[in-house]
Amino acid sequence: MPAGLGEQGVTVVDPYTVLGVEPDADDETIRQRYLELVREYPPERHPERFAAVRGAYERLKDLDARVRHRLFEQGKRDGIEELIEEVACRTPRRRYGLQTLLAMQRPR
Repeated sequence: MPAGLGEQGVTVVDPYTVLGVEPDADDETIRQRYLELVREYPPERHPERFAAVRGAYERLKDLDARVRHRLFEQGKRDGIEELIEEVACRTPRRRYGLQTLLAMQRPR
């Protein structure tokens, strides 16, 4: 996605583009790519590039941050229904066996 101008003439760059990951990338993929880029662009030698990579990672580092980005920073391209579905699909659910459920019901 192309860069554009945000408030006060500051260039706004898509964090997915900066990190070189797809918008549907998971936490581990984003983290691994961030670590690769940090090794490639250390802050001592490439301070601007490192700052861009760090900023992009901060906006995408976990599911909550990605949802905030997609709702508020990305121009509200995604509807709330799609985001709720994505969060529901990625949130692990606990599954209990019958014995565990029965044990939870018994008073101690």
